[in-house]
Parts: sequence; C-alpha cells; structure tokens
Amino acid sequence: MRRKAHFNKMGAAMAAAMAAAFVTLLAAPVGAANDLKPDLRMAPFDIYTPLYIERTPDGRRLLHFDSIIVNVGAGAFEVHGSRPSTNTPEMTVTQSVFNDAGTAPRSRSTAARMYYSGDGHDHWHVRNLQRYTLTRLADGKKVRTGDKHGFCFWDNVWFWLGSSQGAFYTDSSSPRACGQFATDEAVVMGLSRGWGDIYPTSWVPDQYIDITGLAPGNYRLMGVVDPSDWFLEKNNTNNFTWIDVSIRGNTVSVIRHGPAAQPIGWSTALSMSAYGRGSQSGTPASPRKTAGDE
Repeated sequence: MRRKAHFNKMGAAMAAAMAAAFVTLLAAPVGAANDLKPDLRMAPFDIYTPLYIERTPDGRRLLHFDSIIVNVGAGAFEVHGSRPSTNTPEMTVTQSVFNDAGTAPRSRSTAARMYYSGDGHDHWHVRNLQRYTLTRLADGKKVRTGDKHGFCFWDNVWFWLGSSQGAFYTDSSSPRACGQFATDEAVVMGLSRGWGDIYPTSWVPDQYIDITGLAPGNYRLMGVVDPSDWFLEKNNTNNFTWIDVSIRGNTVSVIRHGPAAQPIGWSTALSMSAYGRGSQSGTPASPRKTAGDE
C-alpha cells in the first residue's frame, strides 16, 4: 500500500507539472518579438587625429586624443532623459529597446543621469558615459584619469560599410538630439546601428588627460564606454579600447593598438593605415560634428 501511495503521489506531481508547462506554453505569444540590442564599442583613439601633447602657457602638459563611441549592434541605442519640473536639476534616464517585430520599443529604467551643459555647450549630457585612464606599463599602476565627465551623443560618424542608412539622431532632428535648453524637461539622444559619435580633441573642452609631472616612460591609454553597465547591450565585455604609447617630454609615439571597434562589414584584410581615412565606398566617413555641436 505504501508503494502504491508513493506512485500515486508521483503521478499527481507529474500531472501538475505537465499542466503548468502547458499553461505556460499557451500564455507565450506565437512569434514573440526579440530584442534588437545595441552593441557599444570604441573606435581607435587615433583613427582621425594622432595623439599629441600640448604645453599650456601655465606650464601644464596635456595628452590630447579623440574619442569615438560606436553602435555596431542589431538595434539603435536610444535613451530618454526626463524630470518632473525645472526645479529638479538632473534628469533620470531610461533606455528604449527596439524589437524585430517593429512594434513599440520597451522602456527600461537605468541608474544613469543627465545634466545640462557643463562643458561650455548648450545641451544635455549623460554623466560618466565614458571613462579614460592612463596606466604605467612597467607596473600596471594607474597614474592619471580623464577630465571629461559629460557626454552627448548622436549620429555623426558613419560606421557601416556598404550601407546607405542615413543619420537619424542629429542636431536637426525632431526632437533635437541632446536637447538645447536649460528649461527642457525631456530629452532624447541616441546612436543608430552603424553610426558613431566623435569627441574631437581639437576643440572639445577637457578631451585630454593632464600629464603634468608625469615621468617619461611607456603607458597605456584606455577608454571605456558605459563603465557602470547601465545600458542593455548585446555584449558588455567589449566596451573598451586601448593604445600603448611612449611619452618623452612633449612627444608621444604609438607602440601598439589594442582591441577596437570595426565598422559593420569591415574586412580584416584591410590595413590599419587605411582605417578611418576614406569615405562610404571603403572606410568610415569623416566626422560631421562641428565646433559648438558638443
């Protein structure tokens, strides 16, 4: 009798489990939409402008470099900032995640924050979207960090070979990417698939690392996008690039390049010397940001 009761209990449990699985199967929509996740990466620091050292009138030494974040994922990287009123100085940030069914994107909360201006330009920035560090190669010690902390981003560097997809997030789109006014209560910014955003060191404030007093030697300059993993991506482990350099006085020379983003459709047979110096027929287009856009 005990054995019979035991099997009766097992049968009841299996029946309940099968019923639950059947209900779950019925509840799942046929052809459910799949997320089209972005994939944020960083292009090489010297893709357009060689690194250089500036000596300022007050005696400081500044290591200058461009910074380019790109989206090589399946979907757009779009974020929205909002606040209840102008009495709240910062905006909370949500991410829109698109899908392959073409239906409305889902919104997900993030810990990111937006603030207005901060670098001499009139628009909103995501705080600490990127991080720059300089590490001594001899012992792996971090010796300097970047000065820039706010970032606005939109489509201005083409990064998709063979595609004619135009820019969607721009300074002339509606709504205008990154907003415009301190009174804005809602802002959108983003990167379409196959597009990037450049911070040119030639005129963007704080696009450098202060190396005043740094001893001559070999160092690694590293950049990371979304270092806090706030945003949903296809891959959160490839968000960085680095370049090893030799610094001697006011001279900086490249030792080697680390991993970096490649344009969608890029052939590994193409040489690094051609990277970033052409047009849509072969290599990424020249950046289209102008002074004041950042």
